[in-house]
Amino acid sequence: MTGLLAILVLLSTDAGRLEPPDGGVPAPRASRSAEDEEVIQNLDLLEHLAEGQALELMLELEAQRAKAER
Repeated sequence: MTGLLAILVLLSTDAGRLEPPDGGVPAPRASRSAEDEEVIQNLDLLEHLAEGQALELMLELEAQRAKAER
C-alpha cells in the first residue's frame, strides 16, 4: 500500500513549466516514441487505479469509524 501512496505523491508533484529559451521563441516539442506513449498511458492507468484504491480505503476507514462510534 505504501508503494501506491508513493506513486500518487510522485505523480501529483509538478516538475514545473518549461519556459521558452532566451529570445522568447518556444522550443519545438520533442516527438514521443511509441514506447514513451505506452509508458505515459501506463502511468495514467496506475494513477487512476491508485486514486480508486485510496478512495476505497477512505470509505472503509469512514465505515470503521462509524461502527466504533455506535
